[in-house]
Amino acid sequence: MIVTTHARNQSAVMDMYTQAYPLCEEAQERTSDFGAATTLYSRLIDDLSHLNFADADDRRAFPPTLHSVLARHGLFGLTTPTEHGGLALPLQEAIDLVSATASFDVSAASTLVIHNFLALPCIEAAPHIPEQRQVMWGATRGDLCAFALTEPGAGSAPRHIEASAFMHEDRVRISGRKIWIGLADWARWIVCFARAAGPNAKGRVVGVLVDRQAPGLKVTHEHRTLGLRGIIQNTIEFHDVELPSAYVLSRDQDGWGAAASSMNRGRIGVAAMGLGALERAIQVAASYASRRRLGKLRMIENSYIEQSFGQMVLRREVVKAMLGASCRLVSAQGAPNVHLASATKVLSSEWCGLVADQCVQLLGGRGYDEGTPVAKIYRDARILRIFEGPTETLLSHLGRCLLSRATRDEIADLFLSLDAAPFHAAAIEELSGLNETDGAVLIYAGWLTTLGLAQAVMSTGSFSASDCLAADLVSSELNTLRTRKPARLSFEGRTRASRTLNTFLHDAASSIRSPVLTDDYLRLVQYV
Repeated sequence: MIVTTHARNQSAVMDMYTQAYPLCEEAQERTSDFGAATTLYSRLIDDLSHLNFADADDRRAFPPTLHSVLARHGLFGLTTPTEHGGLALPLQEAIDLVSATASFDVSAASTLVIHNFLALPCIEAAPHIPEQRQVMWGATRGDLCAFALTEPGAGSAPRHIEASAFMHEDRVRISGRKIWIGLADWARWIVCFARAAGPNAKGRVVGVLVDRQAPGLKVTHEHRTLGLRGIIQNTIEFHDVELPSAYVLSRDQDGWGAAASSMNRGRIGVAAMGLGALERAIQVAASYASRRRLGKLRMIENSYIEQSFGQMVLRREVVKAMLGASCRLVSAQGAPNVHLASATKVLSSEWCGLVADQCVQLLGGRGYDEGTPVAKIYRDARILRIFEGPTETLLSHLGRCLLSRATRDEIADLFLSLDAAPFHAAAIEELSGLNETDGAVLIYAGWLTTLGLAQAVMSTGSFSASDCLAADLVSSELNTLRTRKPARLSFEGRTRASRTLNTFLHDAASSIRSPVLTDDYLRLVQYV
């Protein structure tokens, strides 16, 4: 049963606020739970602390020695079995290493997630590909692997994929274009997803392992992204790239299952990236606030700022618990739970962005200065709400699964596995009578599912003051969410909203004559 904050001893609250101080020391202090990975963790932290990631961000390229550092520590084979040259770490330990890397640089952590959680599992699951052992062995030692899914008209939605893979008896020919592909120009191998064509193809999605040097494959435009400036992201063009059919990873099966499984692991990886960035932002802001004086008091002794840090640390506790629950389910079931992975990714990415924004604000002008780490974290954190499924897409999916009779039992079983069946029943009751096809209702239902799962995780074994306070934070977020419960929007109301937008666009067309609003600029011909 969850106890309210008002019923707790004030000293317990203060204990949570003062947790910002030990969090500010060094990331090495997070090694106590690593068991056999402790030495690896501490050595990695020591090596990363000597690299200049600030200059790398300006140059839009990693520090020259980063790749060798990651390869030396075996981080290109985090969960890969030892027979393929990997570390064979449990997912929790792998996630902790990703999070630690993200606390130094989100781009570096993104490299680990793309390689280890997106691309490599697809290759590992295809023992029929030629010389798989050599491919895996090289990959775990630093031959980077990219994951090519996104297209101009398709993000993570397979039905919109237009790249084609024409299937001959013994050959496959790929044509099409992929955009925003991380590691593309540095990769040795590219896992490409395309729509099968030819006799008996049935329009299924297939995954194909493509050599970066294959004739007809061109890595073209380099995207100049807002954040993640250290990692290269490119457009890839496939001009009748021919390969032996043995390189089709999914053979005669629909390859979307392998892609979806990888993306679920990728969502857990993105959540770990958010946790590491969130922790570093708190560290930097608390270090500044402990030195900056406001009158006679240090900034961190101001009650408002004290409470702000307390809320940030609590958000960190919830995200960490959600990640732990996701990893435990993988250990128990052998694969990520799609719903919990999505909810964990949503919460981590949203709260990382929120904390980064608060830390920039706390630092004032210094927070807006590129010379301080929080400006970089703020930019890098923004992509986490988009990577591996935008927040709104994942929330709509969660909401649809909660409301649909076809998938409702999946959500119910997940809540049951967390000993939180009443939370699920309460959500279903609250949503009764709402339009299940309305976009606002689906988003609301998705948030109910996400926060309900967080509440369930925090309510299981909540014995410490921090666990209980974090559970209270989630309850408070749920109460705030319910104040925004969507009402039934009449046809007249929807027409009014559309008319308001059209009026603005008409006014803007005649009053704002900046070149920014020209058709050519808005069309973004490279992407659309």
